[in-house]
Amino acid sequence: MRTFFLLLVFSVQLHAQQTSQNIKGSVTDRDSKQPLQGATVSTADMEKYVLTDSVGNFILKNIPTGRIRIYVSYTGYQSYLSDYIILNAAKEFELNVEMEEEKKQLAGVVIKTSRNPKQPVNRYALVSGRSFSPEETQRYAASANDPSRMALGFPGVQATRDARSDIIIRGNNPVGMQWRLEGLDVINPNHFARKGSTGGGITILSLSMLDNSDFLTGGMPAEYGDVLSGTFDMHLRKGNNQKTEHSFKAGMIGLDYSTEGPIKKGSSSYLMNYRYSTLGLLSAIGLNLVDERENNTFQDLAFNLAFANKKNSVQWNFWGMGGYSKETGEEVKDTLDWKQYDDYAIYDFKTKMGAIGIGNTSRISEKSFLKSSLAFIGQEVIYVDDTLTRKKIASTVNDELYRNNRLAFTSSFNHKFSPSANLKTGVYLTNIFYYFKRDALDYTTNTYRNFVNGDGSTILFQPYIQMSVKPGKRLMINPGVHMVYLSFNKKKSIDPRLSVQYKIDNRKNISLAYGLFSKILPLGSYSYQSANSYPNKKLDMMRVHHLIFAYDQMLGNSWRVHTEAYYQRLFHIPIINDINRTFWILNELDGYAQEALVSKGKGINKGVDVSAEKFFSKGLFMILSFSVFNSSYEPLNGKTYNTQFNSGSAGSWTGAKEWKIKRNRVFQLGWKMVYNGGLPLTPLATNQFTTREPVLDETRPYSERVSSYFRTDTRFALRKDIAGRSWQLALDVQNIFGTKNTDGLSRKYDPSVNQWVYKTQSGIVPVLSYQVDF
Repeated sequence: MRTFFLLLVFSVQLHAQQTSQNIKGSVTDRDSKQPLQGATVSTADMEKYVLTDSVGNFILKNIPTGRIRIYVSYTGYQSYLSDYIILNAAKEFELNVEMEEEKKQLAGVVIKTSRNPKQPVNRYALVSGRSFSPEETQRYAASANDPSRMALGFPGVQATRDARSDIIIRGNNPVGMQWRLEGLDVINPNHFARKGSTGGGITILSLSMLDNSDFLTGGMPAEYGDVLSGTFDMHLRKGNNQKTEHSFKAGMIGLDYSTEGPIKKGSSSYLMNYRYSTLGLLSAIGLNLVDERENNTFQDLAFNLAFANKKNSVQWNFWGMGGYSKETGEEVKDTLDWKQYDDYAIYDFKTKMGAIGIGNTSRISEKSFLKSSLAFIGQEVIYVDDTLTRKKIASTVNDELYRNNRLAFTSSFNHKFSPSANLKTGVYLTNIFYYFKRDALDYTTNTYRNFVNGDGSTILFQPYIQMSVKPGKRLMINPGVHMVYLSFNKKKSIDPRLSVQYKIDNRKNISLAYGLFSKILPLGSYSYQSANSYPNKKLDMMRVHHLIFAYDQMLGNSWRVHTEAYYQRLFHIPIINDINRTFWILNELDGYAQEALVSKGKGINKGVDVSAEKFFSKGLFMILSFSVFNSSYEPLNGKTYNTQFNSGSAGSWTGAKEWKIKRNRVFQLGWKMVYNGGLPLTPLATNQFTTREPVLDETRPYSERVSSYFRTDTRFALRKDIAGRSWQLALDVQNIFGTKNTDGLSRKYDPSVNQWVYKTQSGIVPVLSYQVDF
């Protein structure tokens, strides 16, 4: 903390002066990756401009720091205008622009399109998609530099927890989410990761490692498989290959340090980040982001080494990431205060996740390029529950281990036939090595026994083909197909995809998308053991039809209004083969199947997402979104019930306003309000037949509801540029009004009183941080 304040005082006292910085990057053809020589790159006001060189590179020198937009033009291509970026005095900004070639038109026919600066990086995603930048993520109040928390401000996503970042999209279980990094599907890249699911506490990747990336909430293109609800498609940025730069951040939740620079000037670079965090400082002053009897620590390391030949036609990168997190739950210290089961129950929760990979992009002709990646990915989750005697002697009641390692390879071939026709085809090949174990006390027999036992390997094979065709200037058609094959039980699926977009005029378009999606179960569910057999081994993949209609309109140059109506039909969802039971596996937040199941469950998600977004201009940005939806499922009895995630409505209002208060100094006020209508829960049965585990009333599944969830977060930040240095002091306050939301998803059963124990979520949590770039 002493270093923190010394840095702050030193930075504030430096003499203010006009500062400038360089913007560098490249301009290429979006579909062939060919460099565009002679493209004009300028500031939006055209005060400074340059032309790209023979390999498409450019550098704009001595641009005044602050918010700025970049304009790129090239004959025969659609012009490009960036979103507002922050240019600071410490770090050069790199901008890599991919331009779209225009189809030749008849004389007199001109259609100019107002560009949406948040359109997806993936050019085949026509609906339910949005790109995001690292700077934008940081701008969101109380996002903790986590894209998952930022996504709570997007339409179709509902917030449910203060301390976790589960992505619940359009009423779907978080297990349906897919995480992708550098073109490869990766295991849940979050600290405090849920076993068998995708949520966690905070992402393992620091924002300083990320480039512009995509968040997709449905109707994904054909390259995305093994997914039900949505995708985070993240890309690592390259380090500066011209000069060395550093960033250091200190705050109440830990330390963050990154460094980057050239390996060989002009042709190769490194980028590295390390974070260490503990919530101990917050707990010491009585502010608990999680429960007051829980202790949390985590740390992570990530790097990206980038190399290219002189013509930039062959690019390599060697990358890696790893994270470790630990959470412990303690007993009530004074045994005289033990009144219920939770008072003397303790646990240890540890997670590890890592990946190391190599990627290559090669231009193989003027119209084609090949992109490949190979990586080893691993995850381990350990969860141990104990109870204490009055003498504080521990007795284990639950011991779980989830180990999931993967050797993953992907390769895609991209070919541009013409400005109106493109092809992408490729394959994902993953060898999965797994070990799952769950030993627990069986309260019906009062014996400690094994419930889950799996040890082996399997192959997941996913080829796909995707096309994009423009029959006319106004119309785009993107057909494709994806196949998934799991060697473990020889199950396969073939999933067709189709999306169509029609431009009504230069500001309005309508889109229609259909896709069939399939996902394998969390592998531990196949390993449920009963009487020395594995009854779930032959379960089918979970599948869902997506149908989406979208309307999009630009209002002026900075406002966008977007509406999507969707219908999702789920089938082959594992349920219990008993007409009197209403268990549906997608109501479980994490873990494995603990009973014999059959793939006969069905479900429907339907609703409308509406959003109005103001892109950053005149110091202001905001997103206002609201969703009305219904999420239901059908077990064997043919009746329809709420799913656990059917809150019925969800909304958010996120934004920030900036003021220049002095030369090179900017003050920012940010806010985020999130809401959902309250999650449904299943009540307890009238008669409980065991001494520890609850018996639910399955005749009334998800018929009760916790109160609606509402939270307001704020952000106050002061940013200043000095010659060769930039600093930022920020205060993020989660739940500034101290709203006492009920945490329905982490309720605990107390057998001593035969009731659920509900906890309220976090109160006011202020997080002060200071960052200096140099």
